[in-house]
Amino acid sequence: MKKTLLVALALGATATATVSMAASIDPEQSRQDLVKYFKAKNPNIDISAYKDGAYIYSADKMSQFKAVMEFPPYLDAIDAGEALYNKDKAVYDKCFGSDVTKVRVMFPRFDEKTQQVETLEGQINQCRTDAGLKPFKWKKGDIAKLSAFYADQARGQKIHVVINSEGAKKAFLEGEKFFITPHGQLNLSCAKCHTYNAGRKARANILSANLGHTTGFPVFRAKWQELGTLHRRYGGCNKNMRLKPFKAQSEVYRNLEFYEAYMDNGLEINGPSYRE
Repeated sequence: MKKTLLVALALGATATATVSMAASIDPEQSRQDLVKYFKAKNPNIDISAYKDGAYIYSADKMSQFKAVMEFPPYLDAIDAGEALYNKDKAVYDKCFGSDVTKVRVMFPRFDEKTQQVETLEGQINQCRTDAGLKPFKWKKGDIAKLSAFYADQARGQKIHVVINSEGAKKAFLEGEKFFITPHGQLNLSCAKCHTYNAGRKARANILSANLGHTTGFPVFRAKWQELGTLHRRYGGCNKNMRLKPFKAQSEVYRNLEFYEAYMDNGLEINGPSYRE
């Protein structure tokens, strides 16, 4: 069995050592090992439940979450996203096809021509600029609303990210490298919080597991009082690590999304969703 970065970290390998192992990493083995890790860590939590974030670790929080979801605060944003879609329907249909239920599940994906990861939000703006339209601002607002409309149309379908080339594998490994490498003044890695300490508290907040991180975005956060994209959340996490955030849709964040989404393969899309 090929080694995975998860195994290497569990054995206490340094970040430098794990990077040197990259050539032997099998993405699918990494995903299966992560699933096995969380099954062993929390045997009473079904893997399918990880789409609901940190709420799965607290019956009280889950009860509050379900209450909010009876009439979620993002409903108006979905309607606004549908209006944005209809306004330039011909443009979006030319880029993504006319079946709006199939768009969200296409992303993220690796483009062999550009050798870059493509995200839904990134391609929405690429679609707009190619058609001579003004791009949306990143992270929130119209980009999040249109993304939420596409996500809602795909609700219940499963994440299905494909890695079938060396270029795609390299992007996955770059995302994984960022995830497990300590960053910022606090010398924290994403993995330290969201893999090894998932379910524990950081101050008053329960740390979510990285398994399921991408399924619910864009999300309406109580802290934001609006919808925000996954890359907005990445930036916020980096600030908490005392690391200067990268720009939304930077290669770093696109590769990180690609890695996290691949690890979520098989989980249901349940975006947009709500988080505290």
